[in-house]
Amino acid sequence: MRFPKLFERFAALVSLPAEEWEKAEALAREQPLAKRELFLKPGDPADRFAVVLQGVFRAVRVSARGGESIKAFRAEGELIGAYVEMLQRLPSMTSIEALEPSRVLVFQTRDFQTLERGHVCWERLARRVAEHHFIIKERREQEFLDLSAEERLVKFWDEHPHLKGRVPQRDVAAYLGITDVALSRIMSRRRKREG
Repeated sequence: MRFPKLFERFAALVSLPAEEWEKAEALAREQPLAKRELFLKPGDPADRFAVVLQGVFRAVRVSARGGESIKAFRAEGELIGAYVEMLQRLPSMTSIEALEPSRVLVFQTRDFQTLERGHVCWERLARRVAEHHFIIKERREQEFLDLSAEERLVKFWDEHPHLKGRVPQRDVAAYLGITDVALSRIMSRRRKREG
C-alpha cells in the first residue's frame, strides 16, 4: 500500500477493504504540479479527478466579463476535479490551479467507474463524498445570505486554519465575494479592535 494515510481517511467514511484500495492505487498515477500550474483548465475533458497529496489548489470560474470567482480551495487529503461537468459529460468550465508546489494522485473517471462496478464500497464512498461537498456548498450559500463579509472571513479562517499563509489575500477576498480593498479594510478594523 503506497498511501496508507489516504486509505485510513477514506476507510473512516465507508467500509473499504484494503484490497479494494490497492486496486485503486494500481489505477492511479502520482502527478507533481508546479506553483501556478493547472490541473484542469476550461475546455479540458472533465475525465479525471485527484486527491491532493501535498499542496493547495484553487478552483476558479471566469465570467463572460472576465471576472474571477473562487469556488473552493482544496488542500491535503481533499479531492479536486470538475465534478458537475464530469457528471454531465461536459468539458471543464473550471480552472484548478496549484497555489504552491503540489503533488496529486490522479484517477481517470472511467477507472473509478470500473471500481464502482466491482465493489459496492466505491459507490458508497462516492455518495459520502458527494454528500460532503453538498453540505459545504449549502453552508457557503447560507453564509452569503446570513453573514456579513467580516463574519464570513472569521468563519473562513476558523474552518481553514491550515490555509493561513498559503492562500493569497486576493483569493480569499474573491472566495468571500468581496474586493481586496474591502478585505484590507476589514482586516485593518479587526486589528484596531484587537490591538
